[in-house]
Amino acid sequence: MEERNVCAIEVVYLARELKRHSVVDFAQVEAIDRQLAARVIELEEGRDISELMEERYPESWMITLWQLVDANPLAVDIGARMGAAIVLPEAQGLLISLVQHCENLEEALETYLANTDLGNPSESWQVTRTNNYVQLTFRFVSGKPYPRCAVVYKIVSLCHWTEHLLGQRIPACWAEFGFPKPRYVDLLQLLLPYELRFDSGRNAFVFPEEALSLPLRQRNRHLKGILEQRISKLDFVGKGQSVEKRVRQLLRENLAAYNSIDSLAQTLCMSRATLYRKLKEAKTSFSRLLDEERRRLFARHRHQSVSQLCDLLGFRDASAYYKARKRWNVKPG
Repeated sequence: MEERNVCAIEVVYLARELKRHSVVDFAQVEAIDRQLAARVIELEEGRDISELMEERYPESWMITLWQLVDANPLAVDIGARMGAAIVLPEAQGLLISLVQHCENLEEALETYLANTDLGNPSESWQVTRTNNYVQLTFRFVSGKPYPRCAVVYKIVSLCHWTEHLLGQRIPACWAEFGFPKPRYVDLLQLLLPYELRFDSGRNAFVFPEEALSLPLRQRNRHLKGILEQRISKLDFVGKGQSVEKRVRQLLRENLAAYNSIDSLAQTLCMSRATLYRKLKEAKTSFSRLLDEERRRLFARHRHQSVSQLCDLLGFRDASAYYKARKRWNVKPG
């Protein structure tokens, strides 16, 4: 049986919107799954589907929907247009409901990054702070065949959700896309009234660090606590492992850059204490994850020189490298 690992209400909302924009028809939705098609009808009829906030659907359903968009030459801009309409109440899953009751943008960002598995565990967000700017970079994890329109949807929806939560436009500096300037660039510029950069090699949204202190207009500590209790009782694959998974991803992407708890905590937009606590809750630790990744890399590159291995594995000096080899029971050679 296929693993159900993405927020059900987000899949139903996506299918309904694509059908409403005539990008897909009912037969195509039904071909994916009859249950999904039935839920789309319920949403179209204005019926209550709030129980889907706690249900999961197979990620393949969502990927198939986005691939249908990509195959439609008349729908090249639909990801941008739908991203700008994401603030509709029926699109809210548990993650957005939780985030909107945070105290400020910084807490909202930290909460979102720590709970991405509530939405789609294939989303990979990376936060870096440099020169008083916050750089929020997005991609889907490798091996997931999401087309470009899904990436545009995520970046545009991020900006519009942020504006909705703050009740004002975020003082962004620019948005970046890792692809060439599209034909619908005028629409994209209208929806994202910031400097747009293309062919940048990444998909990112950059804004002043001072914006993190902006308060959320619907913040409610009591409701946030209720939602956290509700989420803690859920049982689905991946729950409670998002921080561990993100640490593993970052170490795998660039171990030399993330071999300290401080650099990881900054990228994940959380304090050292919070990161230590979340990893402990996942029954692991930073030192353990770092050591596992170093050992994996060493097994693949063990024939390189000591200096090259020190750089690759993030060791300060050869002494630390040899101590690790001894711990791994690796014979000299």
